[in-house]
Formats: sequence, C-alpha cells, structure tokens
Amino acid sequence: MSKVTVWLSGYFDNNFGDDYMMKTIVCALPEIDFVVDETEKINPTLLEEKNVRTEKITKKSQYPKLVVTGCGFMINSKEALYTELVSLLKRKRAGDYCLGCNIEPLDGCIRTHLIANKLNKFRLIVCRDKKSLVWLEKHVNKPQKEYLPDILFGMPDSWFPMTGCGKSLGISLMHRKGDAADCAYYKSMAHIADFWVEKTGDDVLLMAFDSGLEDDVYSCDCVRNLMKCREKAKIVIHKNGGEIFKAYSECAKIIGARFHSAPLAFKMGLPFYPIVYREKMKNLIDDLAYPVCGCRIDEIHIKDIENFVMSEMSYKPDEKIISASQEYAKIFREALDKG
Repeated sequence: MSKVTVWLSGYFDNNFGDDYMMKTIVCALPEIDFVVDETEKINPTLLEEKNVRTEKITKKSQYPKLVVTGCGFMINSKEALYTELVSLLKRKRAGDYCLGCNIEPLDGCIRTHLIANKLNKFRLIVCRDKKSLVWLEKHVNKPQKEYLPDILFGMPDSWFPMTGCGKSLGISLMHRKGDAADCAYYKSMAHIADFWVEKTGDDVLLMAFDSGLEDDVYSCDCVRNLMKCREKAKIVIHKNGGEIFKAYSECAKIIGARFHSAPLAFKMGLPFYPIVYREKMKNLIDDLAYPVCGCRIDEIHIKDIENFVMSEMSYKPDEKIISASQEYAKIFREALDKG
C-alpha cells in the first residue's frame, strides 16, 4: 500500500519555532510522505526527517495541503492587508488543514472578514491558545476547530541534550523593524546582561531564534555592543538545528521575547521571564497559569527582571499539557482519513 502524500506548508525563514513545529509533526507521522515546495528555503533540521522531500508544486499538484504555522493569520501592516486582498481576489488556495496557529487581534471588520474568509477554506484548524479558539468559534463556521497547547510541548525527549546545572543567563532577542541599535529594549537587555555578569561572574548567551529575514542576529549584536561586560556574552544562532537546544542546556534562567523561547524553557524546566511582544506570549502565560507575567517589550521592568534572575524558582508544566500537545498528529491523521 502506497503512502499518503501531503503538501507541507508554513513559515520558512530559519525560524527555530516554525522549523521545529514542522519537524515535530513530521516526526510523529512517519507513515505520511511530506512534500515541500522546492522554492522554499528549508532549514536542514527538517530535511533530516526521512519522510520529507522537495519538489515543484504546481496547480496540478493534488496533494492535501497542511499548513503548520503560528502567527500565519494576522494583518499588521498595509502590505499584509494588500496581500490578503489579492489572495482573496485570486482565490488562492490557503490550505486544507492547519496546525498550531493563533489569532492575533485584528483591527476592523475588513481585516476580520479577510482572515475569517481564509480560515473558512480549511477542513481542520487546531489553535494553540484558548483565546484563539474563542475567536474561531465566533468568526469561522466550516472547519473542525480544536485547541491544544503549543506543538513544541510535544517534542520528543530524544531531541534534548542532557541538562546539567547550567550557569549562564539566556536571552532570546527579537529584531523589530525600525528598532535603532541603541533603542530602549536593547539597552534594557544589555543592562540585565551586565547585571548578571557582575552579580554571578557567569556568561550570558544572546540567542537568535530567527536567523533569516527577521534577523535576530542583528539584535544580538546590538545588545552585546551595548554591554560593558561584552567579553562575557556569546551569540548563539539557529542554523542547522541543535544550537538553541545546546545553549539552553547551559543556562540557569531564560529571558525571552521570541514566543518559542517559552515552551522550550518550560519543557526543559528552566525558569522563564516573558518579554511580551505579541498577545500570543500573554495568552500562553495565561493558559498555563504561569506565575511570572513578565512585561511588555516597550515597557521593560528592569528591577522586576533583576529580582527574577537573582531569585530561586522552579517550574515544570503539568504532564497533561505535554500529553495534550502530542495529540496534534492524531487529530490531523483522523481528519486526513475523513477527507
């Protein structure tokens, strides 16, 4: 009996979170062949899976389309609004199944209608926070709708290095368009990094979760250049897979702006301080009832973070969260069989 072939789509930009969301799903479904359009810039870690290949996707390709994405359905600029309008007019194929998404707040009825119309073309949508499920139930009628914790909670334990008593402070940084090299966000992170070095004598690992177009490497460079103790700072870049895992295993605590810096910290049992850039981080913290609410990226609470990095804390998510996250593959497989 031949394998089922599925067109795998998502966000290909050397982004740790998106790369490992796709890898986790693919790994959990070895009985399915996944095809990625050859024009995509695929991270090597995804191609390590034997059931992934690339080929030219055309209009004649009849594969069911699986979209594995996080913030794949938001309109946060005029350019994004234009893209969605063109997609609507050209009746572009959005996908058949969607795993791992969240819905960011949409400004106005036009944006809401565009995203709702797009999502109504799917057969199945599994979102990663409860607020997104509420939005879907209100605005989207046709697909089967489910909520599960983020896909990365379901990563196999075999992917994680042996964790010891890490001593470094990990900081996941985010590059936003328009941020100057000495913006308040970077200055605050540099201050915290220096504070850690001066208080503990240990290293700081500045992590670039996205080394593609979003260019978190730029942010890491900016923060290190602003530090007084820059010789104690190392930059870790997501490239071929494994770099971020290894860095986390060397850390005692994590401060994170990138969304997936949080599930990874929780999975590895590391105390985490959230820097909230988009609502998805806040929604994750709320869903987990995590005791550290963090602060907004434009309102950094330096004293609060100093207290956090110097305090004793331990946190592990409920095992029910881990087991629930592992249901993505099962729900998709059942929907695919029905389809």
